[in-house]
Amino acid sequence: MPDNTQPHALPADVLRVDERLVCGDDQPYFPAQLGEPTFAADGADGRRHYTVTPRFRRLVTEWIAITVEATSDHLRFRWDGDDLIVTDDDALHDDTDPTRGPAIERLHPDADGRYLFQTWLWHEHDTDTKRLDDTTRTALAVLATDDSIHVDTVIRYIIENTYPAPDPQTLRTIRTQHRTLTGSPTAPVDATESEETHDE
Repeated sequence: MPDNTQPHALPADVLRVDERLVCGDDQPYFPAQLGEPTFAADGADGRRHYTVTPRFRRLVTEWIAITVEATSDHLRFRWDGDDLIVTDDDALHDDTDPTRGPAIERLHPDADGRYLFQTWLWHEHDTDTKRLDDTTRTALAVLATDDSIHVDTVIRYIIENTYPAPDPQTLRTIRTQHRTLTGSPTAPVDATESEETHDE
């Protein structure tokens, strides 16, 4: 099905009222709930510094995993039911212990069905969302409505806001692999998967 139509029922703003935009280094912004501030360190100026861990909905977590896997040389992701398995292959090249296998982390959804990447560093977007470009606003609106059909809309956004920009087909392939291998009924392979248009 062509993906050149606007998603239906776009919200007046592109974010849910309880979510803010956060991103990792050289990655696009994704919507998340911000948790309670946690003390991180005392600064040299006497100020106390805090960190906030964002909590992501399932669909947003899927796109984070797809984006990071497409641009990382050592992180891989796999869904096991509702759990996200993160494999860090850097451990295979650890000179201190060459027999050590990859580091594997299992992310469980919390009571609200949201996912936390506890050890990742996130940056909060500090600009009014009304100033975002059209591609970004449309993709964030898709994510705000948990729309899993408008795939190319999100892929265009990822390509334009990720460094280095991943190949569109790589993003599609990883997404298909993630959805095919999952045992969760909440993430079936879309019926329209083979009919998606290509941005190239």
